[in-house]
Amino acid sequence: MKQLISATLSEEAAQIYNSWEKQKKSARISEMIIKEDINMKHIEALKKRVSSLETLVSRAMIKIHLKEGKSPLLEDMNESLSGTIYYQYWDN
Repeated sequence: MKQLISATLSEEAAQIYNSWEKQKKSARISEMIIKEDINMKHIEALKKRVSSLETLVSRAMIKIHLKEGKSPLLEDMNESLSGTIYYQYWDN
């Protein structure tokens, strides 16, 4: 299915678009949309994976802390979570 689209481009984008070979602009835009969609899905999957790993590291830290108390390993693991909710609530 083909669909006609309309877009308002920035000046820079319009210059790039106008430099493309005629009769191939639509195909190029279609390719870009598909690639960008794949990239966005990949980024979302990576974000979910990172979040999952942060949760696992946090759970491991709690188990280590309960078993061994403070340790250099926990400090290193906590630094790897800097900027996350887990880092915020960890008692240094």
